[in-house]
Amino acid sequence: MAYSAFAVANAFIERAEQGRIPSLTPMKLQKLLYFAQAWHLKGTSGAPFLDDNFARWQHGPVIPALYHEFKAYGYRTITRKATTLAFDGDDFSVNVPMIPSSDVSAWGLVDAIINRYGSIDAQVLSNMTHLEKSAWASGGGGDGSVITHGEILTDPTIK
Repeated sequence: MAYSAFAVANAFIERAEQGRIPSLTPMKLQKLLYFAQAWHLKGTSGAPFLDDNFARWQHGPVIPALYHEFKAYGYRTITRKATTLAFDGDDFSVNVPMIPSSDVSAWGLVDAIINRYGSIDAQVLSNMTHLEKSAWASGGGGDGSVITHGEILTDPTIK
């Protein structure tokens, strides 16, 4: 099942709040999300983990909606979860999307990404997405285009 990018972002933010990810800046969050998507695509023969697409931006893969949600943090650590608005017909409510605690597989992927990449600096993670033949680089670099699931699946820089 694919989760909203906001729900998966909030899973990483929750782990950061628990002290499991140092310095979770907006850029670092974007890269952790990208690696989670890539690992899931490769591990499930193409099934996405997030229901959104990454765009090729200057500093690597970015989900634009999440960029706008957290851009006020700049290079600082994120201190709150992402929210969405819902309208129930009479009123608006603020929601905090989350991966259900019962989805052990999804949380296992989040934790595996944290174990592999969580201690790495945001700029180093960005550099990793810029490697020659990466999905980001092979599609034109920071031109704003969508990075397709197929491009991520064939990215030889992510094992």
